[in-house]
Amino acid sequence: MKKILLISCATSSLLLAGALDNVNLRNYKVVEGSYSNAYAEGSATVKDGNQGQTSYDINGKIYGKTIQTTASYAWGLNGIANVDISKGSKKDESSVKGYDAFASANFDKYFFNDDTFFGYGIVDLGYRKQKTADKADDPYAKIGAGIGYGRMYDATPLAKSLRIIEDLVKYNIVSSSVSQKAAFDLARIVDIKDEFKSKYGASEYKAYWYGAMEKVLQANGALTNNALGAFGVARITEVLDNEKVSARFHGWKARIGFGKILSNWDGKSTDTTVDLGFDYGLPIGLNTQITDNARVSTVLNDSDLQFIFNNKLTHSYEFSNNIDWVNIWEINYEKYDKADDVTKNILSSSFEYKMGDQLSYYLTLELNKATSDDDWNKKLLTGIKYRLK
Repeated sequence: MKKILLISCATSSLLLAGALDNVNLRNYKVVEGSYSNAYAEGSATVKDGNQGQTSYDINGKIYGKTIQTTASYAWGLNGIANVDISKGSKKDESSVKGYDAFASANFDKYFFNDDTFFGYGIVDLGYRKQKTADKADDPYAKIGAGIGYGRMYDATPLAKSLRIIEDLVKYNIVSSSVSQKAAFDLARIVDIKDEFKSKYGASEYKAYWYGAMEKVLQANGALTNNALGAFGVARITEVLDNEKVSARFHGWKARIGFGKILSNWDGKSTDTTVDLGFDYGLPIGLNTQITDNARVSTVLNDSDLQFIFNNKLTHSYEFSNNIDWVNIWEINYEKYDKADDVTKNILSSSFEYKMGDQLSYYLTLELNKATSDDDWNKKLLTGIKYRLK
């Protein structure tokens, strides 16, 4: 009996893989939707013995984003705050700390309610204290506006839908010949969780939300017994509440406009800039995501700083329902007229294991090198990540 069950599960998995291979995340172009997350991370390293005093390095981070899209507009909020406290191994060496916080808000208004031209406005805010400084720098504030072309689509709901279907096929609740239309229709219901919560309340919305999912699967002839049943509901809860589904985005956006630095770190310069931006997202298969964010800012005022270039390339791969591998390469380049140019590269590779509904364990290897460094700085971090939202 066990052999029959194993053969049945293996056969279902192979059939499902073939069916889902025809589902392309890049075909999911629903513009009405929202995406949000918020995380807190913490790690600590303590050393003692054969040194002048106990040394330590404590790192903390809080970050998140919110994105809302419709046919006529899209807006987003991004924020991150870091703190780094350390104490050296030499006797009587005192502790030092640095911290920074950055936030950005943008609003894009599409002129023709499609994925072509839009006008945008953006606000950037920052605050920091470097570890080598006695006090914090002056706050940073910049506003900007301009025009752009293109659109980024959030395919995360479809990724969740496919994860649900994969699980339900394994338990023979959903047919292995499920159609792409069924996956897309289910994704649209998954995406409007907040609407159900707002209408039916936080304690009862799941009954109606899951009921809507069942109706979609019934309408597409995907359910083997024409019903989810109690076990099917339990499996959906397991996927959505206890498994990690990484963000999936596809498409591109390009921007050009003007900016005004209202307050700089030195508290003096208030430069006008010409800004270029490019965002790109590419999901590959059902497990890989590549994103790239590039920015160029040219200073128009009579300043020694000519332009700043920043690019962040991210590659993520889902090894399993609970293990992610994330690789990031970030490069910052500052071009000066008289002073030496400054380049900084940051490379990181992280493994993240989800241990429950909101808690994850991560292991990160980070390499960074600035123009003034003779060699790469290396850091191995391990810690806990908690999902706030």
